[in-house]
Amino acid sequence: MLNRLMIVYSGTTAMARFVPIALVLFLFGCGGGSVSKNAVTPPPPPANNAAFFGMHLQVISTPWPSIGFGSVRVWSNSSAARWAQINPSDGVYDFSVLDTFLAEFYEHGITDVLYTVGEVPVWASSNPSDTACDFATKPSEYGGCDLPNDLNLDGTGTDQTFINFITAIAQHVNDPTYLQTHAHIQYWEPWNEIWRDNLINPVPYKHTSVRATYAQLIRMAQDLRCTITGTGVVNGVPCTATPIDSTALILSDSDTNDDVDAGGPLHNGAVMVFQNYLYCNGTGSFAPISGSYCTTGTAGSAVSDIINAHFYEGGAGALPENLAVDVPVFTSVLSATDSAKPFWSGEGSWNKDANVPDPDIAASWVARYYLVGWSTKLSRLYWYGYDSSQDGTLWTPGGGLNLAGVAYGQVYNWIVGSTLTTPCSATGTIWTCGLTLANGNAAEAIWDTSQTCSNGTCTTSNQNVSSAWTNYEDLTGNNNPITNGTVPVGIKPILLTPSAP
Repeated sequence: MLNRLMIVYSGTTAMARFVPIALVLFLFGCGGGSVSKNAVTPPPPPANNAAFFGMHLQVISTPWPSIGFGSVRVWSNSSAARWAQINPSDGVYDFSVLDTFLAEFYEHGITDVLYTVGEVPVWASSNPSDTACDFATKPSEYGGCDLPNDLNLDGTGTDQTFINFITAIAQHVNDPTYLQTHAHIQYWEPWNEIWRDNLINPVPYKHTSVRATYAQLIRMAQDLRCTITGTGVVNGVPCTATPIDSTALILSDSDTNDDVDAGGPLHNGAVMVFQNYLYCNGTGSFAPISGSYCTTGTAGSAVSDIINAHFYEGGAGALPENLAVDVPVFTSVLSATDSAKPFWSGEGSWNKDANVPDPDIAASWVARYYLVGWSTKLSRLYWYGYDSSQDGTLWTPGGGLNLAGVAYGQVYNWIVGSTLTTPCSATGTIWTCGLTLANGNAAEAIWDTSQTCSNGTCTTSNQNVSSAWTNYEDLTGNNNPITNGTVPVGIKPILLTPSAP
């Protein structure tokens, strides 16, 4: 068991720091971890658009991935880096797991980190017996969706419990000495998946992320921004806090496209929640509903540097190509100001692994998801999750990197450093995307959604291609000559190039 690093605060002032010897040995390489024992200069960050490939790493013991990615999001079921785990009692903070992750990110050159706030500690919860919240598998984690009593439904109150946590974590991870060996958290998300909030979305869902009004959600975002960056407005009053990190950027609370392909009310409600959070101008049954306190105008927009949603496909027969339809559903409601901001998918994949059981289909799915996503307004896609046991799994302890993981690494190699010259589009069932590679060569990705794979065998259709292409590369990195201007095209994308790399 990992001994805890207990940092005890009174308000925001450090009172005592206890570092057990066992933890010191672990963090400095004697406990089987991968953290360097001395301060290191990290490798240079990945070039160009590598941050488009975001990743969720859930388990500390997972070996560092062999595939490329450029950004990470700290939010997972097993990371123990959420508010409830870091802040186990009033004034006590345990940053040990977060420290280990950030040290490993730094060592491997990942300096682009997004941290998501979520799960109220049971001691601070306004309903500590609530078992319907996310992560409520034991009494010590009940009530994680019920905000503290110092934040009122109309957004008034001190919100001091939340502010104390944000102050503690922001000061900890921005200490200049700490940053010599740990990756910097530049991006902050005020809360995870507010579409599963039954105070603003009346469609029932099996788990609740938070029970909060729009006024409460926006007040927390304002307090997050004010506390960390020293900027913005809190309930109409200009922020006067001393900046902890003036370079930090704040995301909008995450929403989702879940259920879009079934045209269900859950998705329709999510779009309205997305719109109301930013502008309080939704229509239909999700227009400012009774008790939602959706009267804050454009406050959500004003507090958000980056627009954020979760784009999961895979359920109800959904295909990754649906990103081309789903993303515009959300961008169509954005103001001109917000359309100019980066738009990220903070989570996404085929969701449950059972949705895509065939390994070859899963490999094709990852590549198609990132190629089509690259063609949309999205400037980042955080995959969920690399070492998950059930959602978008790319690696397992028993099997290592699976075919989908290999495909993720290959499409990373295709896209990073490249530019998109022709957005991905379909003629019938044949999809193509035009690229200019990092070496300046033109290339084209191509696949056929009418083809399939089963039990290790994939069907293809012979397609005539331009004489400019003499080679194609598959999702395992193998190169093959093109003969007679014809290539076998299947559901797995291939990359057409003028010559073998």
